[in-house]
Amino acid sequence: MLSNLIIDLGTVSKYYMNNYYCVLPYFSLETGFDNLDKNIFCCRIAPNSNINDIRSSIAQGKRNPACGACWQLEDRSLKSERQLHNDTMDFLLDLNLDNIEKQSKSNGFDPLQIKLTTSNLCNGTCVTCNSQLSSAWAALEGASTQYRSMDLAALSVDWSKIVSLSFVGGEPFLERKNFELLQKLIDMGNTACLVSFVTNGSIALSNRQLSVLEQFSNINICVSIDGVGKSFEYMRFPFKWDLLESNIRLFKTIAKHVSVSCMISNLNIYYYSDLVRFFKDNQLHYLCKSINDPAMFSPANLTNSAKQTVLQHNSEYADEVRGFLNLHDFNQTLYQAMLNELQRQDQLKRIRLADYMPAVSNLL
Repeated sequence: MLSNLIIDLGTVSKYYMNNYYCVLPYFSLETGFDNLDKNIFCCRIAPNSNINDIRSSIAQGKRNPACGACWQLEDRSLKSERQLHNDTMDFLLDLNLDNIEKQSKSNGFDPLQIKLTTSNLCNGTCVTCNSQLSSAWAALEGASTQYRSMDLAALSVDWSKIVSLSFVGGEPFLERKNFELLQKLIDMGNTACLVSFVTNGSIALSNRQLSVLEQFSNINICVSIDGVGKSFEYMRFPFKWDLLESNIRLFKTIAKHVSVSCMISNLNIYYYSDLVRFFKDNQLHYLCKSINDPAMFSPANLTNSAKQTVLQHNSEYADEVRGFLNLHDFNQTLYQAMLNELQRQDQLKRIRLADYMPAVSNLL
């Protein structure tokens, strides 16, 4: 799942009292239609992780194994969720992180940063997604239950004091409940809250949606982009690249921040340099993260010869690419499962990988 707090942070503190500190166990609540009974503070760890254990590790300046997804990235000089959210909370509370750390240890858990997956309503059948998270995937596979949503009234949150509200999906611009919640914030006078959407970039916003959004002073629209041109159209079928580019231009006129969340997999890592060049050319703040689930699409799940080809093709960003490729060893069983899954998806969608991403088709 994508982080959508990728914003222009300006100058923030980079030197912390505790290099192991993370704001998420103290300030973040992540929940959705499929886990309303759980208080999750970070989507990158297992839902059954012991929160008190992790807080204890932070207090002792130790790495907790449950947070391995971030440590793996940082050890390879790649930006992690921990660093990103620390910087963001620094920005939102207008405090340096040392003071935020002291506040969190004094106050305990105080949900100020809310991330919601309110439903699985979606119009996309992205390669690394599934029918549980996308109603379009459910429809394509002929599932009897296609749409699922959450009861927002069941959440115990003081909406008047939150500093960040993030909507993911599904496709959050399609879900009516999201805008009903934003109207609730407006009625409470909390229009300074950072409101973020992770979107696939395919939705034309209605006048009603625009009128709600324009009442907030700090809007972030984070676009999920995993490819450029035809590779985007394969990774995020059935969306079209020219419509995405058009909507990015629109988003820049209505949002204070427009950013990108890019999930790196063994399908798109070959095009890593093309992706980064596009983000930089269009002045889009971005975060590239590795696919961990499903594991068959991990960027490291490539043969050694394929990894060498990928590195040669991305010499400009070789260090970053090498970091993703070395996250773990090649797994033949998972690799075969990935090939089988691509064949299944192509048959359902009536397309061919070779027509969209010929270099990757040859690589695999």
